[in-house]
Amino acid sequence: MASAPVLASARRILLLGLLAGYINALSFIDLGGMFAGAMTGNTIHMDATFAAGNWQHGLQVAELILVFFLTAILAACVRLISRPVYGFVIIATLLIIAQSVHGAPHQVHYECLVLPALMAVQGQTLARFSGNAIQTVVITSNLLKCAAALAAWLMSCLPGSITPRPSRSAIFLPGLSWVAFLMGAATASMALSLKTSLPFLWPLPLVALLCWDISRAERANLLD
Repeated sequence: MASAPVLASARRILLLGLLAGYINALSFIDLGGMFAGAMTGNTIHMDATFAAGNWQHGLQVAELILVFFLTAILAACVRLISRPVYGFVIIATLLIIAQSVHGAPHQVHYECLVLPALMAVQGQTLARFSGNAIQTVVITSNLLKCAAALAAWLMSCLPGSITPRPSRSAIFLPGLSWVAFLMGAATASMALSLKTSLPFLWPLPLVALLCWDISRAERANLLD
């Protein structure tokens, strides 16, 4: 399968980053400091709560991590046997389920099952863009990749340098993922401050655009 043009990859990273930032910000508020997609933070949170003797909350965080991991296995299996667009159909379904349990009794318990599953599906469905491995669910590695590519570019500009000059996409795409994530988190914060209804349905237009885009790319055999 051929690599997608950089602009197409940038469009997908923007949409996926907005979605991931939005869901992670909502989960942080709804789940009392737990994240739907940032398992590094959740692991530290789990260890801290266990160390403080809060076993009930620690086990809840452990459950969230386990759900993310098991769903990631299932999503990887689905990716191997079906088209990527189906992953976004699953994401849309999980968003609708998340909204249906929002505000219900035992909301936190249900969201601990749905939200990490949603992020795991996103992470396993699409993670290569124009030949670059970029994970849109979390951004720490992307900041490191952007910094490394930028450093290589700067070193390549020195007189007599033998450092290969990286492609502009190696700098631009990881950096864009951070900007998109930031924008998604800011949108979620705005939605919460305005106390809007149906917050988990707001991202559905993003998912619809992704389904359309990915379906078109699959037909043209340009998805990487």
